Amino acid sequence: MAVFSSLWRLLPRSVREVPADLVAVVGVVVATNLAVFAPVVRDTRLRVPLGLAFVLFVPGYAFVAALFPERGTRSVAGADGTNDGGEFETDPFRRRVLADPITDAGRVVLSVASSVAIVPLLGLAIHFSPVAIRLQSIAVVLSAVTVALAVVATVRRRSVPLESRFRTPYRRWVASARTALFDADSRAETALTVLAATTLVLAVGGVGYAVTAPQHGETFTEVSVLTDAGDGERTADVSPSSDGNGSESVIVTLENNERRTVSYAVVAVEQRIASDGDPDNATVLEQNELRRFEPRLAHGETWSHAHDVEPTLTGDAVRVAWLVYAGGDVPATPSLENADYSAHRWVNASTE
Repeated sequence: MAVFSSLWRLLPRSVREVPADLVAVVGVVVATNLAVFAPVVRDTRLRVPLGLAFVLFVPGYAFVAALFPERGTRSVAGADGTNDGGEFETDPFRRRVLADPITDAGRVVLSVASSVAIVPLLGLAIHFSPVAIRLQSIAVVLSAVTVALAVVATVRRRSVPLESRFRTPYRRWVASARTALFDADSRAETALTVLAATTLVLAVGGVGYAVTAPQHGETFTEVSVLTDAGDGERTADVSPSSDGNGSESVIVTLENNERRTVSYAVVAVEQRIASDGDPDNATVLEQNELRRFEPRLAHGETWSHAHDVEPTLTGDAVRVAWLVYAGGDVPATPSLENADYSAHRWVNASTE
């Protein structure tokens, strides 16, 4: 204990004077980020309670604390020298009435309700930003906003006179909980309050889960082969640009929507197709491998690679295909049939 006290005194005074409830807010933010990013912690059950507190209550509490730095109860001293918060009053006969911007119960309700508004709005902001909506991006943005609100709340609370400054009424909360549990007259009211609070938490939890949880819908990888149309624009025109020597410049793009990090193998092959019948379903007469790439993409990440394609096969029906294998394992004979995804385009490889 003495060592802890000594270390505490080493901290700057501005840090030591941060209100305990706002220190707890920052502590939940730090613990939640450890549960999201730390390899060991994120596999434990701590993610569930921390995530619920982080999404359902903490951002809204910091927001309400910044809005209302004053105390939210009316304090009236009694003959025993204590007020209704259990705090000792120096003048037991002096009646002191404080400003009442918000009660303790109202502070809690507003904290939950504010979280309902803050979390979806931040998710919407991320959606319209270049960053993909993932658990990590939600955690980082929500953490930054919550810590910023806690800092504002600390500054505003310090600007309020000490006698009017909000302080967490632990004693009153404990007394209220004891009364609610053991007073028969208040049990029915307590049950209704708990039911209403549970309903509100479930509603907020649904909103928070919809924003922060990964969607387990269809998983796929989008493959495209584009050409540079000039002025920085890309097009899927089937007639790629050529340098006059048979070499064609293309841009291959992969977009990972597999809901996981994937190591890809992209194999570019040239194929001479039997000229009779439908060329899209015709027999491959000859195939040569041209290029191979091995990008590794996180979910939502896009990879683009520009390269030149110079077919060596000749004939009226020659195509270049980009065969994509999610997982990196390439069969001995790559083909459109055994590829996970593919894209191809026909090229002019005539000898004339």
